[in-house]
Amino acid sequence: MAETILFAGGNLLDPRQSDLIEGVDVLVEDGRVKEVSETPIKSDSAVRIDIAGKTICPGLIDAHVHMFMNEMNLGLARTVPVTYASAKAAFVLKGMLMRGFTTVRDMAGGDFGMRDASASGYIDTPRLFISGRSITQTGGHGDFREASVTTEDYACCSASELFSIIADGLPEVLKAVRDELRKGADQIKVMLSGGVASPNDPLNSLQYRSDELEAIVEEATRWGVYVAGHAYSDDAIKRGLAAGIRTIEHGNFITPETAKTMSDLDAYLVPTLITYDVTKKLGPASGKSEVSLRKNDEVHAAGLQSLEICRAAGVPIGYGTDLSFHTQQWQCSGLALQAEVQSAGGAIEAATIVNARILRHEGLLGELVPGAHADLLVIDGNPLADLSVFDDQGSKLDVIMKGGKFFKNTLTT
Repeated sequence: MAETILFAGGNLLDPRQSDLIEGVDVLVEDGRVKEVSETPIKSDSAVRIDIAGKTICPGLIDAHVHMFMNEMNLGLARTVPVTYASAKAAFVLKGMLMRGFTTVRDMAGGDFGMRDASASGYIDTPRLFISGRSITQTGGHGDFREASVTTEDYACCSASELFSIIADGLPEVLKAVRDELRKGADQIKVMLSGGVASPNDPLNSLQYRSDELEAIVEEATRWGVYVAGHAYSDDAIKRGLAAGIRTIEHGNFITPETAKTMSDLDAYLVPTLITYDVTKKLGPASGKSEVSLRKNDEVHAAGLQSLEICRAAGVPIGYGTDLSFHTQQWQCSGLALQAEVQSAGGAIEAATIVNARILRHEGLLGELVPGAHADLLVIDGNPLADLSVFDDQGSKLDVIMKGGKFFKNTLTT
């Protein structure tokens, strides 16, 4: 049984508030937040940790990661066995946790095996919400075969096979979605448009027919889960929204008219600005091909503008990173990018309570309220004043707790 812990006298960061709340006690019991109070909490059984002058806040949530997208050139994933990919994914996920991300949503590749291994305590990871394999059409964003490949084999038992399933036509897409649901997907991911990393599809390509998209959403909805759609072009976003897709991943070329539709439908935008920024800085060292680098230039130029458009329209904006193995160290840097449009508090809100709503875990994740999971950070500094406290791979995080369990604690011996 988890210890009862009393964090005493800290400055609470409530993502709904514009300023820290000083002198707050937080009592954690059986893995949950038991009590939050501005007056001292008395508990005979609790281990007391004095956090006066420090910030206590909910753990961060990254709503767009890929635990298995860990090769500089995704085509190389065809040669990586699943066993190696799983060990590497565990290493990557541990790094996310130690940067303060106590929850992540895997958006293609993460499966129930990794989620259940984490829940059982065999690997140290953030709380995992998994999509299983993304659903892609032949030649779509999830089809990483080179044009010279004529076989339909999709590298069974390699890391690339974990990333997506190629399905064309109603019978195939229905079967693909049902299979990911059978295997415990928390949400379904579908490719609506071209992408940066994929070798064959133009960015503005429209992927899947409307009837295929509607069938995917219907299957997921009947199972009780939602569909997230990878989309860059405005037309792709509109088609996804018309089919009932709930979250738009990326969305760089959205127009004000489509953003208004998103707001009316209470659909979410999950931007991934940091991955374009890092790719732009690294250039060929990013591992991207010349074609992909040219695509990246296009989406990079439109990134902040898409946030401005969505913010003005009232679209709820989450936080995602979409980074691969060699760029994970910039996972927190995306907060500062979003803050250019949303402010520091807005970026933190995106990475906490908005992402919790995306996950349908309001009141359980993304805030420290009675009954919530005890996923929390104690920070030497004030993130509302300086987001760089999340930089340097979590070095300024004194405490990282998930589910009432310490994964880092420099305040007690």
